[in-house]
Amino acid sequence: MNSSTLSPAVSRWVIFILAIGAGFSVAAIYYAQPLLPLMGADLHLSIEGMGMVPTLTQAGYALGILFLLPLGDRYDRRTLIVVKSIALALLLLACSLTAQMHSLLLVSLLIGMTATMAQDIVPAAAILAPEGKQGKTVGTVMTGLLLGILLSRTVSGVVGEAFGWR
Repeated sequence: MNSSTLSPAVSRWVIFILAIGAGFSVAAIYYAQPLLPLMGADLHLSIEGMGMVPTLTQAGYALGILFLLPLGDRYDRRTLIVVKSIALALLLLACSLTAQMHSLLLVSLLIGMTATMAQDIVPAAAILAPEGKQGKTVGTVMTGLLLGILLSRTVSGVVGEAFGWR
């Protein structure tokens, strides 16, 4: 077997999709940061109110790691990834529809909690990887995760400038 091929159980496309999923999920934590001035102007938020958005998103991420991530050891990780991805998509939609500071802060907290999906994807990729390819597979998924972190602010800033924060 060629050292660059993966087993039939996990194709390169699956690993690519896992990397994309990890990147998009972790990016959700950072999307709001360059949009805070736009959000603040639209929702009439104070500086403190704008500062609470990323603070609660990060707090939600910590809570998700503490309370949701261990569920991957007890329940089917694939199901958890699907549930968290659907919840994250719905919460991002809810964030764009919110009209009040309190609902924005609650949604920000919940976005942080569900963004822990990235930490479910990494061990899932390691489990799916064929013997001897775990490092390469996890490295590929981690690259997607890190690209999500690095590109999230730039992408949301450009999109925000072009189309508004919602």
